Order: sequence, then structure tokens, then C-alpha cells
Amino acid sequence: MKYFVIYPDQEPLLLENFNKNNQHLSVPITPIKAPVSNPNLRKQLLEEQIITADNIYDSTNLALTHAHISLWRQAVETQSSITIFESNTVAHKDFLAHQEQSLLSKIDYDLMIWGYDLNWNPYVEIMPCLPKVIYTFPGYGKEEFIKENNSIIDVPIYQNNDLEAVHMLKILSFASLGCYTISAKCAEKLLQQIKEIGQNKVSSYQEIPYGTNLYVFKPIPERDNISLDIEVNRYLEQLNTYMAFPMLAVIPSSSQK
Repeated sequence: MKYFVIYPDQEPLLLENFNKNNQHLSVPITPIKAPVSNPNLRKQLLEEQIITADNIYDSTNLALTHAHISLWRQAVETQSSITIFESNTVAHKDFLAHQEQSLLSKIDYDLMIWGYDLNWNPYVEIMPCLPKVIYTFPGYGKEEFIKENNSIIDVPIYQNNDLEAVHMLKILSFASLGCYTISAKCAEKLLQQIKEIGQNKVSSYQEIPYGTNLYVFKPIPERDNISLDIEVNRYLEQLNTYMAFPMLAVIPSSSQK
């Protein structure tokens, strides 16, 4: 298994912070620059038919899209799974041990989501025989998230807390590609499907009969396609995607999408 961390090429400090926050990870992690500073990147992605002319990704999300897709191509070339971090992610102290156990428990996986953004409530299958549920965080509204230096996650407590067990549940909706493992077969599927990304919205499952009033933000039936993680949601029903409960990595700089 190879490990990578993606960071914006204009912000090397983010890579330094990642290394500091994750020095407990005893595996080589290869840094990958997301080419935010490349003025020709949008033109390049248009020519490669990754995006369309009406795509609304900003320069950072275009660069992250380029970096993730480049690593998916590497997974296909080497026919091996890879683990990808984004530079604002903090892994649990026992990340590697729980990751190993979880991968062994779900040998059919396409995607294993270790960390996710709390501003889009995951749509989860607890058991195949039960109705699917939306994992919500009642009590946190938009006004809490916009407070300066505020985070829904206490990172030091999280990172050093002992996790007795980690469960991998199948999911159909989530936010953030901050920390995940992707299989070679899944990378190949996504590379075939994720093309010509435009403005098409993506279902969030946050409406009747799925939705309730217990959302972090006001429920909306669809999300604007402003980043690659939102685009990936379009294909989850076709994939074996599992999410870690509790999380094996957190993204403390969560912000509204």
C-alpha cells in the first residue's frame, strides 16, 4: 500500500502542518503538489474532457481534482490500492492499525472513507435489511460554524482517544476526499465515468422521504457541484463504499459547502 498527501503548491505550510500533525504515521507518505498556480490548468482539464466549459470549480478545487485523478491513474497502472490524504487532515493515533483491520474486514471494497466533512450528513446503510439512515449532528447550526476559530471537533481529544472498535458501514452520500483508500478496480471505474464535469447538481438525500429537521444546515435536496467529492457522490450506488465509524481521520477546518 502506498500513501500520498495532496497539498496546494502555493501553500507549502499546509504540508509542514500535515507532517507535524501526523508524525505518528510510521509509513512513507509521498507529497503531491496540487497545481493551483498553473494558469493553464482549466484549459488542460477542458482538453482532457475532465470538465466542461460551464464547470464552476475554483482554482483550488480544479487543482485538487487534477491531483486526485492523477493518483487514481497511478493506482490503475500499478494495479494496487492507494491511500490518499489531503493536507488539512489529522489521522488518529492508531490509524494504521485500525486501517489494516478494516481493509481485511471488507475485502470487496472499492472506496474506504476514513475521514469526512461534517457539513454534509452521510447517508448510511447500517444493515441491508434496515432502512438507510442519515447520520446527523443536531445542535450545530450555520451560526456556530462561522464563528472565528470554531470547530465541531476537539482534535487533541479525538486524536488521543482510544478506539475500542471501528465499524465500516456502507454509504451512499458523503463529503470530502480528505482521507480515503481506493482500490485499483474502483480507480479504473471512476476514471471511465468521471468526465465532462459541469454544473449538474448532485442529490444529497436530504429531502422527504429521507430528510428530517435534524441537519447541521438547512436541508437541501441537491448540492452544487463545486468539488470532486461532490461529483464522486454521483457514482456511489454502483460502488462498494464504506465509511469508518468512528472516524479514523478528521478534517478540523470544516466549512460550509
